[in-house]
Amino acid sequence: MNVSRKINVNVAKTVERAVGGNDDFHFYVDELTADDCMPTYEGKADEKYTFESMDDAFFDYLNRKIKENGIYIRLILATGENTPDGAVFTLECGDTTKTFATDSSNVLVFEFADFGIRLRNGEVTLGTTVGGGCDHTPYFAEFGSDKGNEEFLSADNPLNKFVVDLLLDLIVLDE
Repeated sequence: MNVSRKINVNVAKTVERAVGGNDDFHFYVDELTADDCMPTYEGKADEKYTFESMDDAFFDYLNRKIKENGIYIRLILATGENTPDGAVFTLECGDTTKTFATDSSNVLVFEFADFGIRLRNGEVTLGTTVGGGCDHTPYFAEFGSDKGNEEFLSADNPLNKFVVDLLLDLIVLDE
């Protein structure tokens, strides 16, 4: 599975689609450091801007950060729970909620996770944030990465295959 490639993402329209007008969606965007760590995890952009003020200055800020070390945009908020038959995950994407159920034993059930994209100099990478260990600042890791828990990041994980399809539907490309 190719999780990183050069494409021209329309950041403003992708963010707008990700939020979908849902004031309750836990949207954030965070700048990344050179080693893909998130300096705040709460999102420096969130500290400066609300969804209502995502104007030209906000997107200028994002474009500057994309050209530096990149940004991470959460597109999907996910929660999971064990069931007698396997696991059920609820995935919130803007104003839409999807459910994914599996009986697969190779799916790590988590209480909370997020999935999104890293944008850096025209390269888009699909991935998630994972804990850096010992409750340090989470960092971005692409699917198939050996960072963090391989079971969680595996490209063979059926949940991740479902998530990748959702991510691709949320990304808006420039013509």
